[in-house]
Amino acid sequence: MPLLVLIGAQAVGKMTVGRELEKRIDGKLLFNHQTIDLFANYLGYTPAAFQLSNSTRIELFKAFVADEQNTAKTIIFTVLVGFDQKEDLAFLHNISDIFLHAGHAVYFVELVAHLEERIARNRQEERLKAKPSKRDLAFSHEELLSANKKYRLESKPEELASLFPKVKTMKIDNTKLSPEVVSQNIITTFQLDSKKGPNPLS
Repeated sequence: MPLLVLIGAQAVGKMTVGRELEKRIDGKLLFNHQTIDLFANYLGYTPAAFQLSNSTRIELFKAFVADEQNTAKTIIFTVLVGFDQKEDLAFLHNISDIFLHAGHAVYFVELVAHLEERIARNRQEERLKAKPSKRDLAFSHEELLSANKKYRLESKPEELASLFPKVKTMKIDNTKLSPEVVSQNIITTFQLDSKKGPNPLS
């Protein structure tokens, strides 16, 4: 029961690639805003809402590895990471350890794309439909640009592998790649079973 994490900045295509992976492996997608928006609907986008979101994810992952009767063999999870933010890296260590300590594989896929392409994707209908907080286009646009300046949202060469030596990692520039090509690249690189999900022993 592996964990496959899609990491990347806003509007890089994490959710879209995750949905494509759902079609190709025995996996179930949990995209970032599913838990964030749940709590923000009541609390706003406050530190308390983000803390509750992270706690919920962690408890879900713990329950997932503890039960063989899940609806899928793999969790596909998307998350934005500031590589200069200790709490973000600690969260990645936390969730990967849940699976690794239970004897399951963990895969990190970092998606990167040119800023102009991300700005265009930020307005796509599929994204707006799934993520209510992005429907205020002026605010969402400014948030994307602000985060791009304030945080380091892309890893340095080999940084992921160095930070997470027990995790299988890869980085893909998907500026000009379709979600279908990206998902197949992930499956091929990690030798994932398109019918049964990732092989923990691969």
